[in-house]
Amino acid sequence: MRDALGFLTVLPVRAGPLTARAVALFPVVGALIGATWVAAGWLGYQLGGPLVAAALVLAVDLVITGALHLDGLADTADGLAAHRPPDQVREVMKDPRIGAVGAAALTTTLLLRFALLAALVEALTSPVGWLALATVPVVGRCGLVLLLAAARPRRDSLAAGPVAAVRGASVVAAAGLTVLLVLLGAGGWALFAAAAALLAAVTVVRRWWWRRLGAAGDTIGAGGLLTELLMLGGLLGVVALGGSLW
Repeated sequence: MRDALGFLTVLPVRAGPLTARAVALFPVVGALIGATWVAAGWLGYQLGGPLVAAALVLAVDLVITGALHLDGLADTADGLAAHRPPDQVREVMKDPRIGAVGAAALTTTLLLRFALLAALVEALTSPVGWLALATVPVVGRCGLVLLLAAARPRRDSLAAGPVAAVRGASVVAAAGLTVLLVLLGAGGWALFAAAAALLAAVTVVRRWWWRRLGAAGDTIGAGGLLTELLMLGGLLGVVALGGSLW
């Protein structure tokens, strides 16, 4: 568990190399992160309503994850915008400076996360419904597992180590834990949102991003963020269609 926490967060834990067992526990780490979302969201809602709740959730998430995947998102956007040969594109993505497209993608993503979080908080109608918030990072981490399992990175890529740790049993266990946690947190309707979010995110990353940029740590992390955004939208869709989140 500590290895998974050390890989996915900036929490001060003694973490070793990533293992197959740690990969299988990614959704559990997502649930722990989700618990902080619920606590921050509930506190923010009591203090000032859905906008404050969304802001606190984003702040807590940034503190726990160290904005690691946001950095990957910016690099991915800059890479996609660079109409250059593959070797030069990789250099663009390695550049610590954020380009104009990366900055725009980062800003847009944060605004979307804020808006979707605020809308979801406002749509929650029961105390137990707050648990639906916790399912978003769970599904996001399951997305990371699926992408790691599908990736074929370059040997010199930072993603090579994590990809090597993935086993078929890791994927099955992570998927099973995700189903269980989503059911417990948001009910059966949320499973449809989770499945749609995972399918859409993996498809976009594999068929568009990886064809242009290759399977790298940045694109995998950005894919996890995309999964979270789609899950937030999916949960709102469930509510809009009259479905129940507990």
